[in-house]
Amino acid sequence: MYLIKIPLNIHAFLRCLNFPSLIGLCGFMALNFTANADDGTPTGLIQSLSGKDASSWAGPQPYGVNLGGWAASGINYNTANPTDRSNGPVSMTDRAGEFHLYQMNLFIEKAVVKDTTWDVGGRFDFMFGTDTRYTQATGHWDTELISQRDLRFYDIALPQAYVEVFAPIGNGLSGKFGHFYGIIGYESVPSPLNFFSSHSYSFKSSPFTATGALFSYALDDQWSLNLGAVTGADNFARDLGAMSHTSGLTWTNAKTGTTVSFSVLQGDVYKNQGSDLVYYSAILQQNLGKWHYVLQHDRGTQQNAIAQGQNAEWYSVVQYLTYQVADTWGLGVRGEWFRDHNGVRYLAGAAN
Repeated sequence: MYLIKIPLNIHAFLRCLNFPSLIGLCGFMALNFTANADDGTPTGLIQSLSGKDASSWAGPQPYGVNLGGWAASGINYNTANPTDRSNGPVSMTDRAGEFHLYQMNLFIEKAVVKDTTWDVGGRFDFMFGTDTRYTQATGHWDTELISQRDLRFYDIALPQAYVEVFAPIGNGLSGKFGHFYGIIGYESVPSPLNFFSSHSYSFKSSPFTATGALFSYALDDQWSLNLGAVTGADNFARDLGAMSHTSGLTWTNAKTGTTVSFSVLQGDVYKNQGSDLVYYSAILQQNLGKWHYVLQHDRGTQQNAIAQGQNAEWYSVVQYLTYQVADTWGLGVRGEWFRDHNGVRYLAGAAN
């Protein structure tokens, strides 16, 4: 991980049904007070500026605890020039012609060592910015930490706070217990993991976080399995009795550079009414040298989402193609077809 990294990402986000086009410019900076595990060379923002090894005096680093974070900011232009400067129904990069801090994320983490003995770790993330409004969990976890009347579009989210345990059972079993990012979808909330600064409709319609327990197990060198019990999509403690199960299966072939995964979340949204939510995501990834191709299909259904007895359905197909021109920059294009069959996900009526 580069400790200071400020790439510029120019993208075109095209949408149907007279939705405007967005052209955005995004900057990204990451900092991490740890050592590089590959070659032992310390990397960090402090070292980059001062030439001094910050990892030796970062405090918890000798105990395997890492401190780090990143900041992502940007501005975009909306060809429709909305008077309210809203890019809705686009989420996250949802303000036109305004420079915003999307994410300032700080974390403390102790990664588990997956070896021949038991190990305990965990992670806690603190996020501030405009993306946090879409990253918070229902149930009085992080929705009322500050007043939006004071900071307009800015808020605080605590997207991860979990303990992780590794057990040397079979090929190694690890379990997360607490609040963490879910396993569904290709795009992610953390900015460093995404190629584009904008997000697809499919991403916005999918669950971001989960609360409960998630177990991961490598069946062999190619197959891995996830299985968990959580309190639903983006929920902390709204209805503790409305539990869901989440699971995923991944196959990876290192020789061909192919990865195929399937993940699902299923369970009631509310405790005292029929509100079964089923959401799945199927993803194909293919590496071809400097090229990387992704094909993703999502589908979601929910009972009584509109009114009593009226169900909702939405589905999508997204494709990504990126080319790594150099170590520090690349080119990419994304195409998406999203069907909001009942007009529930974006409250804009049934639309493609």
